[in-house]
Amino acid sequence: MKLLLAYPAAWRERYGDELASLIEADSGGGRIPWRVKLDVIRAGLAERLRSSGPPEDRMRAGVLLVLESWAAFVVAGIAFAKSAEQAGSDAAYSWVQIAAGVGTLAVLFGIALVARPLSAFLRAGGWQTIHRPVLRATGASGLTVVAFVPLVVWAHHLTYPQRNGSDWLYGGAFLVVAACVVASIGLWTHAAVVTARRLELTRALLAGEAFLAGVTTLAMATTTVAATVWWTGVGGGLLLRMVLLTLVLAGATALGATGTFRAARALRA
Repeated sequence: MKLLLAYPAAWRERYGDELASLIEADSGGGRIPWRVKLDVIRAGLAERLRSSGPPEDRMRAGVLLVLESWAAFVVAGIAFAKSAEQAGSDAAYSWVQIAAGVGTLAVLFGIALVARPLSAFLRAGGWQTIHRPVLRATGASGLTVVAFVPLVVWAHHLTYPQRNGSDWLYGGAFLVVAACVVASIGLWTHAAVVTARRLELTRALLAGEAFLAGVTTLAMATTTVAATVWWTGVGGGLLLRMVLLTLVLAGATALGATGTFRAARALRA
């Protein structure tokens, strides 16, 4: 049962069959209600946070959770920025841009920190263990570029209203490209997580990554608050869209805070 993947492997081996039987009994052997699914996922994530293991492993897991939450945050942020084009900017929106820039720099610094361990990993033959997710991400990025360039050329021949909803054909093409962008971000994040789990990282390096994870989470929180202040003042026809996007930003921030807390607790240990 895929739902049980939310739990640690050791927990699934010991209690997985019993929980699967309880879920099936609760659903009457039919479709599992969303309420049950959410409860299982929430409990599984909580169990992962409580799971034992060396502090280094828990610190790495916390940092990677922040990285995954940042990927979701970026997707929602791109949609937010696209919507914000229609409403102009003010001081609050400037804070959105500044905080987002700080988060981006923190993630880039985190990648730079593991450059040397990554190089050693690849020299030792590590490419064979990560080539599939990397090649999938590369292929998705190539497809995105192939689809994006014609869309940009097309957009230059349209009026502002046509680029923002009045041309349904262009709107459909834009959604296809947006899906390609989301897929690329997701696949590259997956490739990064798969790779990072295999790198030999010192405690000092993990501590640095934990610090940057905290900076990233703080930037996400600042961006979310500033975005909320901004669209509260804008209102209008964008209100519902902005509320939904801000909820996604807030959810990603909460996930990042969970990862940061886990990394910090492991660091203290």
